[in-house]
Amino acid sequence: MISAWWLLPFVVALWGLYVWQSDRMARLLDRQKHAKREQEELQERLERRSERLDTLLSNVNEAILRIDSRGAVLMANDQARAAFHMPDSLEFPQSLTVFYRRPDWHHALRQALECLPEPGALPDMELADMVLAVRLAPLGSDQALLICLDISRQRQLEVQREQLIRDLMHDMKTPLTSILGYARSIESLGENPTIRQEASQTIAREAKRLNTLLESLLTLDQLEKVRNGSDEVSDLAAVAGDVCNLMRQMAEAARVRIETDFIAGSERFPMSSEHLHRLLTNLVDNAISYSPSGGRVSLESTREPGHVLLRVSDEGPGISPMELSRVTERFYRADHSRVADTGGHGLGLAIVAEIVSHYDGELKLFNRSSGGLEVQVELPFDWQESATVTPLRPRQAQRS
Repeated sequence: MISAWWLLPFVVALWGLYVWQSDRMARLLDRQKHAKREQEELQERLERRSERLDTLLSNVNEAILRIDSRGAVLMANDQARAAFHMPDSLEFPQSLTVFYRRPDWHHALRQALECLPEPGALPDMELADMVLAVRLAPLGSDQALLICLDISRQRQLEVQREQLIRDLMHDMKTPLTSILGYARSIESLGENPTIRQEASQTIAREAKRLNTLLESLLTLDQLEKVRNGSDEVSDLAAVAGDVCNLMRQMAEAARVRIETDFIAGSERFPMSSEHLHRLLTNLVDNAISYSPSGGRVSLESTREPGHVLLRVSDEGPGISPMELSRVTERFYRADHSRVADTGGHGLGLAIVAEIVSHYDGELKLFNRSSGGLEVQVELPFDWQESATVTPLRPRQAQRS
């Protein structure tokens, strides 16, 4: 019989190997369980941090979207929901292409996401009712924030500025061309008294037009720099009387009479005399320019609870309803309805609108049923408070 004692070392070795392997597997399983618990805890911490981040972003005034590396929307704050017209019942994640369908923009987004965690700027988003400037802010390597700043007002101002420059160049080109042409006429034909007189009168007239245009632009610029009104009040009747005196020659030439009807207490009109004089000058000038021969321009004021109302009306052709909302734009002239060629620059009512806005008032324009245009200026005013009446200084006629 073969002795089995020589197998004992092998059995012990195999048993030791089994125990070692079992212990190693147990430790590996423990590490896996520990790693899984850590992963779960990490995921919970990330979810809590995401919830806190979403809560924080919900209180930000700008539209913000949280997206993943594929461009799917994971969260949108209230401002973003409103900007992209997301329904309240919408659940995330959602593809961003559902809310914004511009292939070129999404191509730029994909390129930016490939560069995470580097921050990056994206093209502006042009929605139906606003323009958003977008910046990509990374949240690690797999998520990012789309921070969308509403620049609609800035874009509108840029468009208006460009239009203003074009209109200004157009309105300055005609008088400058006339001045240059007649200056050359004087240079070559100055010995002829008739040509010299005609050229001198034209140069003076066109130079006056340019000066008036520049004064009007300066007025608009000054009003824009100081948006708030003041506690000053002025004597409406006195300022209106001064304006009518300055406009008398123009009114007589057009055979137009000016009538005033102001309420008692009009000596406390809630506007500085400087701005009131400018406002009335532009309104009366505009009314006379478009009044028919033998027509009437009316200035009247009424007292209402909490405000005062000033009305200036004429008996001219009125303004087309399609153009009523545009006549307060700079350089706009309602040529199709107010057919008279006054040689104005289209800044008169724009200046009036700026002045009224300066005092937190409201400007309204109506076509009268009896014919003509009525301009209403409504200004807030507390009739119980006292204020200082600003003095009326002598002036020269101003035209816009």
